[in-house]
Order: sequence, then C-alpha cells, then structure tokens
Amino acid sequence: MMPGNVRAGQVISLVEIAGSIRGKVDVPKLADELGADIAVLLPILDTAEMLGLVRTEKGDVLLTDLGLKFQKTTRNKVRMLRDRVATIEPFRTALELASRKKAITAQEVADSLAEIGLKWHYKPDLNEALVRTLLIHWAIYADLLGYDGKSGEFRKAQSRP
Repeated sequence: MMPGNVRAGQVISLVEIAGSIRGKVDVPKLADELGADIAVLLPILDTAEMLGLVRTEKGDVLLTDLGLKFQKTTRNKVRMLRDRVATIEPFRTALELASRKKAITAQEVADSLAEIGLKWHYKPDLNEALVRTLLIHWAIYADLLGYDGKSGEFRKAQSRP
C-alpha cells in the first residue's frame, strides 16, 4: 500500500541524493541531505523500497541495481517504474476497475479498497481525497491512468499496452 503522503518527486530526490553519495548513505545523513526529519523521510524511504529502488541494511540506505539505473536516467523516471507502480495499491485496484469500466472515480477506488480493509484515513471523505491525490501524483505521472479534471474521472491511459 503506497504511503498517502509521498510524492514521486520526493522518491526521485532520495534516489538522486543516495546516488550522489556513491549509492550508500546512513539514514540520518540522508535525512539531513534531503532537509527532512526522520518522520518525513521514513515513508519516502518505504516507498523507494516498495518500488525496488533502495534497500536498507544496518541503518544504511543502498541503491539497488534498478535504483542505480533509475538514478542515471534523465527523463521519465516514474514511467520507468510503471509496472512496479501498477502492482501497489491503490493503483492495482484502479487499473482493475478501469479495465472493466470506461471511467472510474477516486471514490469508487476508495470504496473498493475499503471493502477489503485498505484505507489511508478513517474518514471516508479524507480517504477518498488521499486516494485521488495518489492517483493524480503517481498513476498519471507513470502513464497508467489519464484524468479529466472537470468530471473527476480516471481512464486507462491510451499509451499503455
């Protein structure tokens, strides 16, 4: 389950910084380099680990082979992770719903996930807002979904095979 407060740019920054420090850095130094306290860093680090970009070992953060490749890529970094992002909630459910329907809403995704006990917030309206934000910040950037801001609907991205 993707942390609700982590954005793609934060993960990209973490990988860039870890890569600039020869691919291995301790967590406190990484937090200092990112200008973030540990409480902010940990969900970013969890997301980077979920995506297979880093691993932690005895308090050190190390770039994986994928992380090194990602760090060296200059364009479309999150698109490079499209298949990995697609396996993490709420994206997996959004893609399943979008493949069955022409258009979906964040509420439909949030409701489907709530039925199986996955929520980012206990208040339904805030949970829906977090799901919408995640879908906008990650699924659109990774070219998994398209978004119509007027209707609030998501559709499967046209360029996705």
